Amino acid sequence: MGRTKPQISKARAQRRWMTAPEDKVWQALRNRQVAGLKFRRKAPLGPYVVDFLCPAARLVVEVTGLAQHRSLLVQRDMALQALGYGVVRLTRAQVENDLGNVLTEIAGIAHRRY
Repeated sequence: MGRTKPQISKARAQRRWMTAPEDKVWQALRNRQVAGLKFRRKAPLGPYVVDFLCPAARLVVEVTGLAQHRSLLVQRDMALQALGYGVVRLTRAQVENDLGNVLTEIAGIAHRRY
């Protein structure tokens, strides 16, 4: 499952254009602030670029926007799970209104997978 140059370029571009909710989650996850776990942002994974990846726990955290189609998200989650990754999908409302509890949940799921 090697990364290709187009995937890496796409990930780099997406890092420059993160949404406000994605940036808020990144500020909370970066520098091992959540249970000492290392997260990467906008990381290439298989054919996808995921919002946040904890390689040690094989966990993906995604922030779902309003314009994303539910059926495509389900297919994406199933594909990531088939690669052996757990997926935590957050809504913008969860990020804005309940970030502390969301981070606690992410830490718990990551440690169960670790």
